[in-house]
Amino acid sequence: HGMSTLGPNLQKRFAKGIQYNMKVVIKGDRNVGKSCLFHRLQGQAFKDEYIPTQEIQVACIQWNYKVTDDVVKVEIWDIVDKGKVKKRDGLKMDTEEADLAPTLDAEFIDVYKGTSGVIMILDITKYWTYEYVQRKKKKVPTATLR
Repeated sequence: HGMSTLGPNLQKRFAKGIQYNMKVVIKGDRNVGKSCLFHRLQGQAFKDEYIPTQEIQVACIQWNYKVTDDVVKVEIWDIVDKGKVKKRDGLKMDTEEADLAPTLDAEFIDVYKGTSGVIMILDITKYWTYEYVQRKKKKVPTATLR
């Protein structure tokens, strides 16, 4: 990608700096489209291929509030409840146990810490994904639900 200069409108917006920081968490059962939404919010093309997400993904995007031209930095988290355990690389003796690396998942990290909002996703054709949302929304801190 080549570099280009910002247009005058964008230069004006960014000259004021970022007025707001937000953290938004995307939660849902497996195979409901969390990563798809995560990528679309970043402006990427829709991917119809299912690839299981191995661990939490985080991206920062900037939204502009049109009425005031305020710049909002949004941290989006694509949450994995239980990731796949990874083996660390390196030489091992036959007698050593496998050296396992912690996985960045909801069991390892408090995903709600500092969260401004939670997007719960379900698949209307799979009832268990609705049940998942019902169970998980009880665990969202009440300060986030305001």
